[in-house]
Amino acid sequence: MNFNPLATSLSLMSFNQRSLWHQTRTQQDTLSATPARLELVPERTSDLELYTAEVLRRTQAELQWYRNLYENLPGIYFSLNATGIILSVNQFGANYLGYTPEQLITTSVFNLFEPSDKQQLSEALIELFNASHSSQSINGEYRLDCPDSKTTWVKVILKILPNEDYPEKNPMILMVCEDITAYKREEVSRQTSQMTMQAQLEEIASLNCLKEEFLSTVSHELRTPLTNMKMAIQMLGIALHQEQNFLVEMAKPRAERSKASRYFEILDNECEREINLINNFLDLQRLDTSVKPWVLETIHVQQWLWRVVELFQARNRGICKQKMCLSIAPNLPPLAGDPFSLERVLIELLTNACKFSPSDAVITISAQLKLQNIQIQVINSGVVIPSSELPHIFEKFYRIPSNDPWKQGGTGLGLALVQKLIKQLGGTVEVESGSNHTCFAIQLPLHRQT
Repeated sequence: MNFNPLATSLSLMSFNQRSLWHQTRTQQDTLSATPARLELVPERTSDLELYTAEVLRRTQAELQWYRNLYENLPGIYFSLNATGIILSVNQFGANYLGYTPEQLITTSVFNLFEPSDKQQLSEALIELFNASHSSQSINGEYRLDCPDSKTTWVKVILKILPNEDYPEKNPMILMVCEDITAYKREEVSRQTSQMTMQAQLEEIASLNCLKEEFLSTVSHELRTPLTNMKMAIQMLGIALHQEQNFLVEMAKPRAERSKASRYFEILDNECEREINLINNFLDLQRLDTSVKPWVLETIHVQQWLWRVVELFQARNRGICKQKMCLSIAPNLPPLAGDPFSLERVLIELLTNACKFSPSDAVITISAQLKLQNIQIQVINSGVVIPSSELPHIFEKFYRIPSNDPWKQGGTGLGLALVQKLIKQLGGTVEVESGSNHTCFAIQLPLHRQT
């Protein structure tokens, strides 16, 4: 049975008061004392007893409320002695770790942590005791080893609670543990993803490097023999002309030419076609893998367009029988761009226009200012591209079915290269076709965004 000194004292006080009242009442009957004075004593004592009992009841109820609050707080709260022995733990925290409070009290808190983290926790306690201020707290993240708990990672906060009676002796340590298992798991997905992404980026960089080396090797190995073949064909044409007046033979209509001249034309055209195919393919691959910035130059559109068209006509007199018409708006502002790339784009569009237009047709090249862009158009007549085919004409190796009445052939890469080059220059290229006309329109910004 528990002995409560306060309760015993209150009982004795009550007993003495009743005895005193009984004696006073007896004396009143015998001595006829003044009733008012004798009857006030027991009433005052009774009020004191009731007041003291009520304060005690309220204090105990408040303490019990705080106790329940501590036991059920959604967290893990320990009090430890200087050696890490558990002095108390809240009910919620113990259950959260898979224990009862009785199983944890008087055991070492180090038993709850992974062996590899015990040393780190011990060092944290030593650091706490060596801190210059007793109010300082120590934080850390540690792994748990609690078989019946889903919690594997906790954030620990350590703080010293000194003994108020003996500050220098028996300090108590408050340990608060916060479950960070979900956060740690996300951090390890995240780290794994970053490592995987980094490995992939390194692999891509390595593959791009190998691809660049391959393209460089292929470029040399493919272009060299074709260049030699082209040179040999040209020398053959010169030799045949000297011996047989070959240029006169080549100027005749195809049906009237000799077999040798027809074979020579086929050989020359197919060699040129292979050279264009390889050049376009390698250039497309470089544009896909290389992000090197271009050195932009100031292009005066009017002079530049005249020069490119004249150069194209001079080089392609044999295949380009159409009339070229230039329509350039006056006072066009200069354009910042790469002249070599723009020249390739325009020559490709002019080549297509020549291939798919009747020999007596007119090919129009126009340039004008449209908002903050320079618009360049190449318009030809003759062959109309079906609307169902328009979305595909810029795809690699795509050729419009049954749309080559003059059997000009092609690599299927020219328009893909055009789109890629214009995109790299910050512009767009679109096509419209109908009413016996086809128009390729290029939009180039006057000022590129760097």
